[in-house]
Amino acid sequence: MWFKQFQLFRLVNPIQSSASDMAERLLPLEFKPCLPTIPSSTGWVSPVEEEGAPLARGVNGCIMLCMQIEEKILPASVVNQTLKDKVKEVEAHEVRKVRQKEKLSYKDEIVHTLLPRAFTKLTRIYAYIDTRYNWLLINTSSAAKAELFISLFEKTLADIPEPFDVIKPSAVLTHWLKDQGYPTEFAVEKSCVLQDPNQQHRVIRAQHQDLFVESIQSLLKDGCEVMQLALCWHDRIQFMMSDDFSFKNVKLAEDDILDIKDEAETREQRFDADFVLMTEMFSAWLNDLLPLFMKGAATTQKQRLALVGS
Repeated sequence: MWFKQFQLFRLVNPIQSSASDMAERLLPLEFKPCLPTIPSSTGWVSPVEEEGAPLARGVNGCIMLCMQIEEKILPASVVNQTLKDKVKEVEAHEVRKVRQKEKLSYKDEIVHTLLPRAFTKLTRIYAYIDTRYNWLLINTSSAAKAELFISLFEKTLADIPEPFDVIKPSAVLTHWLKDQGYPTEFAVEKSCVLQDPNQQHRVIRAQHQDLFVESIQSLLKDGCEVMQLALCWHDRIQFMMSDDFSFKNVKLAEDDILDIKDEAETREQRFDADFVLMTEMFSAWLNDLLPLFMKGAATTQKQRLALVGS
């Protein structure tokens, strides 16, 4: 289980529970399938897809959770056509114009009638708590899905994870690319997204491109800002960092590190091997990255950038 994208939050209240205790706390909001007339359902499922596996999996000071979402798929075109036919029938039968308020009422009735026959879609959102640093990493790049996860997390644990209070990432990333003032732990890769703050629709995407060539640097001199930048940490983890402090396209630069998993025999052992490797590498990577963006560490950051630029 490797996170290819994630959003990072901090836990205000440290998690003291063990994985087994956490599993018990998740149990009241365990996932239950949608009732026939309910459009969606959310709840906790086991992160390890094995019968009877607990709702939380703990390894090395970290606890993996998984939220499952069931959504009824009811195409808008089907609802609209059914509504159109209904309105046409009423107007012909009663010889009058159906008003907007009536249409909304008919639409609600149609949705209620069609839901039991709708197809369903299941989505799983994984996340893990790092109890060593009070972090929560949610494996999605969607803000809406992250909010849904946090809502369930709050209902379950009565704690609301908060975004990190960071310096505007675009300002830092722009400095790194424009002045080559990035720390030695990181390397700039060959992909970025630039945006002109004075012309929001002026967006430039570069892929497989040396970002220090004049054509890219001239855009930065013109005032464009870096909204996304591909980076590599210690030649080990490649990732795309965005202006909203989210991370995408996360992958290992050295695939041979996965060979250790070959020693695992069961699904749970393979899951644990992945989990340990990921959390150990992520904790080292994020502990190097976070001080560069935390507002409280601004002075340290300036000092480090000055040293790199000297």
